[in-house]
Amino acid sequence: MHSPSHPVRFLVLLFALAGWATAPARADLNSDLAFSAFPSPDLNALASGQVLQARGGLIDFQRGITTQSLYVIDALPVVVQDKLAHWNPANHPELKVWLHLPLPPNPTVNDFAGLNGLPDNSSINNMVNATYAYTAGSGSLQLNQSEGQIVAAGSGQPQSKDFIVTTWSRILDGRMTDYLKRNVANDVYLADGGSIAPLSEIRSLLHSDPHVFRQYQGILGGTPVLGANRTPPSDLYYECFDIEGTAAFGTGAIYQAASTATIQQADMEFYVNSGIYVSVEL
Repeated sequence: MHSPSHPVRFLVLLFALAGWATAPARADLNSDLAFSAFPSPDLNALASGQVLQARGGLIDFQRGITTQSLYVIDALPVVVQDKLAHWNPANHPELKVWLHLPLPPNPTVNDFAGLNGLPDNSSINNMVNATYAYTAGSGSLQLNQSEGQIVAAGSGQPQSKDFIVTTWSRILDGRMTDYLKRNVANDVYLADGGSIAPLSEIRSLLHSDPHVFRQYQGILGGTPVLGANRTPPSDLYYECFDIEGTAAFGTGAIYQAASTATIQQADMEFYVNSGIYVSVEL
C-alpha cells in the first residue's frame, strides 16, 4: 500500500506473501490469506515458480494505491520470516535502494551515522540540492515546522556532506523517537492547503480494504498506527531509496506475529521525506 503527496506520493504498497517448505494442497488459498486479486490461483503453477502480481482493487482512499503479489518460496517458513525482516535491498542495485540499515530498539542520533556511506550519484545529488534549496514552509520536502527550520538553516550555504548527514540524522532520529513514544503532535507533514498525518494515512489505507484489515488487525492492533503502543517492533530500520530520480530518506518499523497456522509480518515505513507519504508491506 502507498500514500503519495504530489501525483506519485500516494504509494502505500501491500504485498502478500506465501512461503512453504512442503506445502499441502489447499482447496481455497484465499480463505487463509488476504488475496483479493487472485480468485483462483493455480497451486501447481505457483509451486513451479510462477509469480502473480496485480494492482489491488479500487479502495475508498484517494491517495492510496495497493498491489498484491503471490508466490511460493521453497524454504521453511521460519527462514522466510527471518529473511523478510533482515534481507538488505541495497545489495540489489536494480531496486535503487541506496542504503538500508537496521537500528537498535532505542536508537539515538548517532545510530544514523550510516548516512555517511551514501553513494555519489544523480539521485542523491538531487536530494542534496532539494535540501539546500528548501525554504521553511515550502512543502517541497515532507517536514514539520521545527524540521523545516533545521533544513532551511542550510539555504544559501556552500554544500557540505557533514550538513546533509547531520541534518537528516537529526530528523530521522526525531521521527523514530516520536513514533516509538507515540508523539502525534510532531507526526505531520506541512503541505499546501493543510497538513498530512502519516499514521492517519496508514490507517486510511488499511481501513479502505476491509478484507485485508480483518486479516491483519491482530498484528496491527498493538501498534501506534491503531492508537496503541503495547507491542514493540521486532525490527527498526532507516533507508534511502530512489523515487523518480530523486533520493528519499525513510524510517520504518517491522512487526511479526506467529500462530500455529500462520506467520504474519507488517513492515510500516511511517516516515518518508519526499515522493510518497507512507509505505506498508503486509
